[in-house]
Amino acid sequence: MTDCDLCGRGIPTVIPVRVFRPLLKFAYPEGVWKGLCEPCLDSAQKTYLTVNKNNTSCRKGKCALCGDKTGVFPVKIEIPDFSKEVVRKDVDLCYRCLKSVDEAYIRYKKTKIDEEGRIHGHEHVHPHH
Repeated sequence: MTDCDLCGRGIPTVIPVRVFRPLLKFAYPEGVWKGLCEPCLDSAQKTYLTVNKNNTSCRKGKCALCGDKTGVFPVKIEIPDFSKEVVRKDVDLCYRCLKSVDEAYIRYKKTKIDEEGRIHGHEHVHPHH
């Protein structure tokens, strides 16, 4: 079991998202991996699409993934809570992390589609000539 880096939900596997932490840029110039659950990935990707489409303005804050103090955008997440079931909350993500989330989202969905094709026996279907 591992935890989502945004909501803390414990799940068997997380979806890897590459982030660039400003304080670690010399030690890890290629970035570090953060793990998100599917609901957080979906929500952050929706925010990314909205920001791009509407040219949403950011506000100054600290990114919840990379820790950079820069312009951030609110992402709606749901945190599991034993007394209330779910608590809805906004977390702040910078544009660079939102872009990384979008790349991870596309990669994740493509992998999922490929896996579903294999499960249903559609892999390597070639027409016979």
